[in-house]
Amino acid sequence: MIRTLAPDELAWFLSRSFAFLGHSDPNTLARRLMPHVRDVDVEVSRSYVLIRDGQAKAGVHVLAPNVHEDKLNLYLTNFWFEDSARELLELLEDVLIDIPHEATYLPLYNFSESRIAELEPFFKGLGFWREEVVELAFNLAEVPPLGLPLVLEAWSYTSDVGFREVFESSERKISDHAWAYLKRWRSSFTPDLWFIARETLDQPPVGYAFFGAKSKGIDGVYYLTAAGVLQEHRTSSEMLRRVVISAMLELAAQSPLGRIETSLSMSDAKLVQIFESLGFDTFNRYKQFVKRPH
Repeated sequence: MIRTLAPDELAWFLSRSFAFLGHSDPNTLARRLMPHVRDVDVEVSRSYVLIRDGQAKAGVHVLAPNVHEDKLNLYLTNFWFEDSARELLELLEDVLIDIPHEATYLPLYNFSESRIAELEPFFKGLGFWREEVVELAFNLAEVPPLGLPLVLEAWSYTSDVGFREVFESSERKISDHAWAYLKRWRSSFTPDLWFIARETLDQPPVGYAFFGAKSKGIDGVYYLTAAGVLQEHRTSSEMLRRVVISAMLELAAQSPLGRIETSLSMSDAKLVQIFESLGFDTFNRYKQFVKRPH
């Protein structure tokens, strides 16, 4: 049987998840956190347990997608199992069927490498893959100088095919579902913030930079979803720098006190180094299991 929690079970649930991480005193930590829970009823309605023979065998907390936003990212946290990872997978399979979503993320904060290695084969069986993510931020008041900015073209309905061709020529072929998901990955699709870049208007594209907007205005916050250059421009990092800085100059004109955030996979350490050399600061790094359209 799979069910949600009763209000008086939340402290126990938190304690169980802390014990799964190897915390030395999970019960005390859970009790200390309880006064900070804003709405117990909401939290227990998002917490699921697998019950077998009258015993709780696995649990997970679900941050359900916000149906009022143009995104369907499902985040699973505080997960644990009693005897076998198969119990957790049985629970997750049921939850993933019941809650509509496009992508699922399981951040592995505070998980030991041995615990992650134990879980990885089971999550692979559900179609997840493991990645290490670094999150970076940049203040638009500090955009570095650029002698000759590239010409930026914003997305339009008539240019969608061309934009996808630039992306796929730079990265890889993706499905229609993945292309649609990319547009609304972190926020509602903002076509005026999706750019392809050229040397001049009459020359072919050299790369792209796709952004979403968490907020706009003088201190707007933007999310860099993806950026890259065509294969023929990858002999050095110079063209990618020009693409990114040209896009940042465009955003800085709209939001001079604004901020850009992005997340990159550590599987491409060189790309992370390029962004750090542009002035992006790392503020978080973690591992996760993820399943999203591709």
